[in-house]
Amino acid sequence: MAIARHIVNITVRQTTVKNLPKTIMSRRLHASRTEGVDKNVWVEFTQLAADYKAVNLGQGFPDFSPPKFVQEAFCKAVNGGPSMHQYTRAFGHPALVKNLAKFFSRIVGHEIDPFEDILVTVGAYQALFCAFQALVDKGDEVIIVEPFFDCYQPMVKTAGGTAVYVPLRPGVEGNSVLSSGDWVLSAEELASKFTPRTKAIVINTPNNPLGKVYKREELQMIADLCIKHDVLCITDEVYEWLTYDGAKHVKIASLPGMWERTITVGSAGKTFSATGWKVGWAMSSGHIIKHMKTVHQNSVYHCATAAQEAVAHGFEREYELFGSPESYFQQLPAMLHHKRAKLASCLESVGLQPVMPEGGYFMIADISSIKVDFNDHSTEDESYDFRFVKWLIKEKGLATIPVSAFYSPEHGKEFDKYIRFCFVKEDSTLNAAEDILRKWSLFGFFIQIIIDGDPDVNKLHVRYVKMSTGVAMKRPKTMSSQPEEGVNWKKRKAEIKEAKKQRKEVKLIKQLEKQKQQEAAERAEDEQSQNKKGRDYTVSVALPGSVLDNAQSTELRTYLAGQIARACVVFCIDEIIVFDEQGEDVKSVEGEFKGVGKKGQACIQLARILQYLECPQYLRKWFFPKHQDLQYAGLLNPLDSPHHMRIDEESEYREGIVLDRPTKQGKGSLVNCGMRKDVRIDKQLQSGLRVTVQLSKTQGRESKIYKGVVVAPHVPRTEGGLYWGYTVRLASCLSAVFSESPYKEGYDLTIGTSERGNHVDQTTLSPFKHLLVVFGGLQGLEASVDADHNLDVSDPSVLFDLYLNTCPGQGSRTIRTEEAILISMAGLRQKITTAFTDVSCSSLKN
Repeated sequence: MAIARHIVNITVRQTTVKNLPKTIMSRRLHASRTEGVDKNVWVEFTQLAADYKAVNLGQGFPDFSPPKFVQEAFCKAVNGGPSMHQYTRAFGHPALVKNLAKFFSRIVGHEIDPFEDILVTVGAYQALFCAFQALVDKGDEVIIVEPFFDCYQPMVKTAGGTAVYVPLRPGVEGNSVLSSGDWVLSAEELASKFTPRTKAIVINTPNNPLGKVYKREELQMIADLCIKHDVLCITDEVYEWLTYDGAKHVKIASLPGMWERTITVGSAGKTFSATGWKVGWAMSSGHIIKHMKTVHQNSVYHCATAAQEAVAHGFEREYELFGSPESYFQQLPAMLHHKRAKLASCLESVGLQPVMPEGGYFMIADISSIKVDFNDHSTEDESYDFRFVKWLIKEKGLATIPVSAFYSPEHGKEFDKYIRFCFVKEDSTLNAAEDILRKWSLFGFFIQIIIDGDPDVNKLHVRYVKMSTGVAMKRPKTMSSQPEEGVNWKKRKAEIKEAKKQRKEVKLIKQLEKQKQQEAAERAEDEQSQNKKGRDYTVSVALPGSVLDNAQSTELRTYLAGQIARACVVFCIDEIIVFDEQGEDVKSVEGEFKGVGKKGQACIQLARILQYLECPQYLRKWFFPKHQDLQYAGLLNPLDSPHHMRIDEESEYREGIVLDRPTKQGKGSLVNCGMRKDVRIDKQLQSGLRVTVQLSKTQGRESKIYKGVVVAPHVPRTEGGLYWGYTVRLASCLSAVFSESPYKEGYDLTIGTSERGNHVDQTTLSPFKHLLVVFGGLQGLEASVDADHNLDVSDPSVLFDLYLNTCPGQGSRTIRTEEAILISMAGLRQKITTAFTDVSCSSLKN
């Protein structure tokens, strides 16, 4: 009885729960920003493909495994102890951001700060979300280049912005479109889309779904408009390593003036064929990334630690193998090149015309020659490509994606005769898709003769029809009007083969023309570089700060530093490195200068005085507050180098400081360049920055301000042929002079000076990019080598390409360091000139 009672009680309780009345809120549940963005092409077609068990060439993911080295790195991370299973740094695992910064710094030509300039996200998708949420406000316009990945528009809308569209269009007529490179962006149409409300432009290169890889000149056109209108650029570059047929991926952030306004989005999923790991990143200037971090920390906050660790190992490996045959970034596109060709051949053989992609995962094909009698009336209101893809999945078991999904409603109708195939699949998957497509072979069609409407034209047209599927392929073909009882299939097959051969010949001709254009452009670039009056190479000098200890008073220490500065300026030295001869492992570029008088830190004091003297006089009040190290600097002779201008002196370039003054939207910052008028530059920068400005050649006399553009500090040297001062760098020891070089490839010619070296007069120099000349202190370079724990050598000569005695017959007790610099550089100057003169003469002879 007790058991029965227990069962009854359970039954009653369950019934009571089931009969609870439902309470539905009367007020609206959803936010208005979700309206109109609820449909998603991936959700719809992925489910449809699964329901019909279709061969899936629709969704863009590999159905093969990532490379073994990242799989092993992931397994090692998972088994790497508790830290790999807990939170890591919110904005990116330290190992990953350091490797990303190291890897991409040499590509963009800019030193990337791993902790300020990079945000690691849950896939590239979240990087895009953070960018739009952090940077787009209500009323802002965002230009989107079509075709585009479908999340761009919803993300702009939910951020409160308005999407403005400009499409890539086929640049040639009719069926001669053979490559994604034939699709072009009209400069006039794009320029017309920029308004005072434009906040950003979004581009995708290599493009999904088209496969277009933007050329440098196309990116430069976009960059010029961004700079002109003070607009951000969000560039989706997840397929950057997947380029084919010699197409080269160029980062728009690497173009002049674009790093400070570009957000580059990348993906480990596409880079290492591991889309399920969902590791992405955004790279930009720290003043942009900090706003994206705000969105990230208040939404996702953190990404999977072990996955980030594995990706970090992947980039560390690729950094070492970059450009070699062992690099995965070389192996993956080579493998996909084969798969791309396999799919293209199959599509051509059944009468479809593929657009050969220059990059990425995808290939689109023109289906305008195919007419389908759709039986599904529920899709009547949809575009042709949507209806076709649904028919293809349901009737044929092959999943693709309609291309109009990548266009706005206003342009989608123009491009609804294309569908997208993904070729990043196992060969077995591609073979299964090929079997399905082969069923559309022309030999399964019969011919229906249709008389031309013009009785005066003695021609007939042919339409190939496959009755069993309801598919009709229209191919205009002239034939003799003489009746024939049957079709000569052998002849027809030969005609098809000949047509295919002609298409390949046309494609080959286009490729050859493209190659010739590239070669001509490269020759023109070489000629331009040879004709410019500037110099590309740099000369650096390194010396120990202990040389100041030779002076007996603060005044003499200051005078000695001034003599060193003048010696370097006389011989156009571009960089001075002050290193600690004792190797005390002090941070070389962090902290404040703290030297005071003779008892202060000699390295710090020397560096401060050198920096003070290099700075133009009119800028010193902003950058050098009163300090005891500089109390006697006013007694020093001025350097009077070319960038030390008088107030009315005319020059194409000027050094200046960005002023803290309000500017109108779309206008650049104001800069004090030591002239009677301030200069309006082409971009908005943080106040207090020292900048190099190139002044416009024509200035309005009546204008209240001058106009100019910000350029890199090396431009006056490389393009204008002017010596533009030196930079100062502190190094904690001798080895840090080499390891912390600001040049991504380091110094390619190094010279050590010593009385034990070879005679300088017996030496010739080869051409170089970056020359480093190192001077020792009182005890010579031997003392610096002995004190440096990072060096496992006793003979300093092994550290250098050349070990020279630049002051033969004299010793370090006789020749002081400032004198050694003058004597050494006087002896080397003619050899440097000869090295580059010989190269110029040789190139002219060739």
